[in-house]
Amino acid sequence: MTNRGRGVDLSVVVPMFDEQEVLPIFYPRMRNALDQLDLTYEVIAVDDGSRDGTARYTESTRAGWPELRLVRLLRNSGHQAAIGAGLACSRGDFAITIDADSQDPPEAIGPMFALAKAQHLDVVYGVREDRSSDSWGKRVSAGFYYRLMRRLVGSQLPSDAGDFRLMSRRVLQAIERQPQAGRIYRLIVPWLGFPSQNYGYVRERRAAGRTKYPLSRMIALGWDSVTAFSAAPLRLAT
Repeated sequence: MTNRGRGVDLSVVVPMFDEQEVLPIFYPRMRNALDQLDLTYEVIAVDDGSRDGTARYTESTRAGWPELRLVRLLRNSGHQAAIGAGLACSRGDFAITIDADSQDPPEAIGPMFALAKAQHLDVVYGVREDRSSDSWGKRVSAGFYYRLMRRLVGSQLPSDAGDFRLMSRRVLQAIERQPQAGRIYRLIVPWLGFPSQNYGYVRERRAAGRTKYPLSRMIALGWDSVTAFSAAPLRLAT
């Protein structure tokens, strides 16, 4: 069950799988971005059953960064499950999810948080204005995915919005009441219908290491999304 806020303004949830190579770049950049903000925060690193030194490096970093927390999953459970585990441990009045590859810039967290506070929003979506850093296959598969999902969820689903989003505690409590199995956060959150707005940014190249979302995982995400939000597969099986 998600914890209620305990004096923390912002929780930053970072799902990780075999990200040891990029962490020496990501952690200093994230800390520098957050320390400049006039708020209290925590960073929840979720190790999704990594096979490398992701957990060890995070543990060593925690020694000099008290706001950093580590959640370890016993096995690789998938990106969405890792996000859910981090959100369940979060204590902030707001929570933001971001990957460790630095393609979604930590420097955007401050403006997204300020936008939510100024306009009394429950959700701020990080929307990619430029995907030129992604491969051709990734751009094509992503475009097909969002067109299909908008048919299932509705026009409220923002195009080119991945899992970089800011959510209020009210949204997290609403998510808590949804079935645990098959949670696809990029679909559930817009489907809930809370006041929201987009924040545009330029997607950067991966800072180090290899992508953890190849075409095969994009296809798997599409299938999970369809089965979670449509009865079409059941009708086809019948």
